[in-house]
Amino acid sequence: SSGINAEYGGAVEFAHAHPFASLAGNLLIANSGGVLTAAALGTPLIAPFGNVLNTLTAIIFWWLVYFGPGDLFFRLYKVKPLQVVLMGVREMRRCKKILDAVNAAAAFQGSSWLVMLLVGALGGCSGKFMQASEESLRKHSSEVSRSEFLQISFVTKASLVISAIFTAAKTNMIPLTIPQALFCCASLLATVNLGMVLAGLPDPFHPIANATWRVVSIVSKGPQAKKEEEKKKE
Repeated sequence: SSGINAEYGGAVEFAHAHPFASLAGNLLIANSGGVLTAAALGTPLIAPFGNVLNTLTAIIFWWLVYFGPGDLFFRLYKVKPLQVVLMGVREMRRCKKILDAVNAAAAFQGSSWLVMLLVGALGGCSGKFMQASEESLRKHSSEVSRSEFLQISFVTKASLVISAIFTAAKTNMIPLTIPQALFCCASLLATVNLGMVLAGLPDPFHPIANATWRVVSIVSKGPQAKKEEEKKKE
């Protein structure tokens, strides 16, 4: 398992030394969307683990990744055609998690679109925050856990946008049915993510973030710049 150990910073060594802690962390990451959604809505945190099939699947994949013979599973994942299929399935599953979180928020809070938006985004990007926290504990460092807050990833930004689309579709703000919105969002997210990973395309949100930052900087510096100009004239 040298491949995954090198890529994920000693994850295999930690799993071999502390198998139960590693398994618990991976199960928490796999069900992070449901756990954090339940925490946000005040429902039982253990409920997401009630799906026996999902839990058993996560345990099997955990064993294959960390204890599989000859690093076979990691090598198979690195085969490009299989990687494309698995990444596509992962992004479709992420969109389904976002939709489930939006539906849960709608059932809990009625027509509060802001709650649906935030809880839906949490359902899609919670794995990133959980993964960063798990890696921080494993490496005994607080820098890793702060990375997602300091540098928001593409997944978090995309989850927020997709949650907004699902919320708008559910509240009839846009002329899209939920299945249509799910298909469009899943297809677009999978395509963009594959382009970023396989072709090295930049984060499509970067131009928007840069433009927003420039506008904010100009607005915030406006009064100060005027004062400096007045001082120079004096």
